[in-house]
Amino acid sequence: MHQCYYCEQLFDSKEALYDHVEVHSDLERNNEINERKKQEKQ
Repeated sequence: MHQCYYCEQLFDSKEALYDHVEVHSDLERNNEINERKKQEKQ
């Protein structure tokens, strides 16, 4: 078993875990982009 260190979801294989963790890294990147856009508007 492998566990996501972001949301503690469990996965049977490392491949499934890696695919899942990419979702978190995409979310983090999108959040940073959105924060920059908000600051530019102010």
